[in-house]
Amino acid sequence: MTSVSSPSKPTPATTTSAPSSPVKAAPATTSEDKVEPVAAAAPAGAEEEVAEVGEASTAAVVDMDVFGQLLEIDDDETHEFSKTLAFDYISQAETTFTEFEEALNAKDLDSLSRKGHFLKGSSAALGLQRVQHSCESMQHFGNRKNEHGEGPTLSEEEALKRCRVLLVRLRKEQDEAKEWLEKFYKQ
Repeated sequence: MTSVSSPSKPTPATTTSAPSSPVKAAPATTSEDKVEPVAAAAPAGAEEEVAEVGEASTAAVVDMDVFGQLLEIDDDETHEFSKTLAFDYISQAETTFTEFEEALNAKDLDSLSRKGHFLKGSSAALGLQRVQHSCESMQHFGNRKNEHGEGPTLSEEEALKRCRVLLVRLRKEQDEAKEWLEKFYKQ
């Protein structure tokens, strides 16, 4: 088993911001490849909506204790095992975001809850704590509860509104996590 720290990699102790090397651009897609995206910017009345979906997490992008444990599983300094997991997650997350958008367009709260639960587990395994927390909120909103899974049952309309607002934040958090992982593995 190899040591977690390496001169070219962040050390698990405190480094949580993304490494500084550039990220490769994603391949271009056509309009036929995309589902109608959810709003990319904060809608009018964003302050009120933040209160409805809860504050964004102030946690680091990556929980280095969790990520460090994953790196310890690697057999060598190339980190092939953890790299494969990370890039499988990125691909899985992109598919899940398309499914989130489809579920929102179909007003399918059950699917939003299931997809939130699914991505919550995958992101937690890599230590992507912001994504994990927002996915948990998505799971709860899909079950028509508040971001903590408590309180009176939300109306379908209110739950969908919260899911829509949360998805904008979740996409930003996922983009930050993806960038961090790509820079860590120098892709």
